[in-house]
Amino acid sequence: MLSVNGLAVRYGPVEALKGVDIEVKQGEIVAIIGSNGAGKSTLLQTVLGLVKPNSGTVLLEGKDITATPANRTANLGVSLVPEGREVFGTLTVIENLRMGLKQKIGSVRKEQFARELDPLYEQFPKLHERRNQLAYTLSGGEQQMLVLARAMISKPKLLLLDEPSLGLAPIIVNEIFEAIYGMAQGGTSILLVEQMAHKALHLASRGYVLDKGTVAMSGPSEDLLRDERMVKAYLGAH
Repeated sequence: MLSVNGLAVRYGPVEALKGVDIEVKQGEIVAIIGSNGAGKSTLLQTVLGLVKPNSGTVLLEGKDITATPANRTANLGVSLVPEGREVFGTLTVIENLRMGLKQKIGSVRKEQFARELDPLYEQFPKLHERRNQLAYTLSGGEQQMLVLARAMISKPKLLLLDEPSLGLAPIIVNEIFEAIYGMAQGGTSILLVEQMAHKALHLASRGYVLDKGTVAMSGPSEDLLRDERMVKAYLGAH
């Protein structure tokens, strides 16, 4: 689904990414682990097209999308859930979900829209309860549910997730991770940047460790979970 080859990104004199190679297969969850400043968010933004690389390629289903504008990349089936829970605060929950669709729902498609909402409300009952509530009034956890549901309703081929657990209570994190797993089971490919390394690797089939813009380690999740270097650097407490 996704193949990143030799990706390099520079912000002035700072090298954010230095020849990064990763791949994500269809229906696979791949975790990106690393400390702050390792280049994780830059990687996601470059895949989507928000950041132009200095060199390297990004292939989606074998098609070169390197430096393709983000709106066009989104139309190809790539969706980003950024860090920070970016909801449309003055719109209701249901209006936010409408925004997740690739085109505006007309009156003839209202029933179809309702059918699309049903599985999301089943996954996140709180969103059904709050469906007519303005998004800015939701709790942090509810806002994270909303941005994930907004991505889910567009049925992306590739979902890019940037720190979905950040600042959330454990019970909410579990709900979010269950939804992510369900999407992968449905065939969506997922590239997950996550601070909770232990939990992310248990969810993912494979992982990459970014360190100062380079891939320091990679492999099947079970191997990384047992690697002494990984345990010492990222998995000592969970």
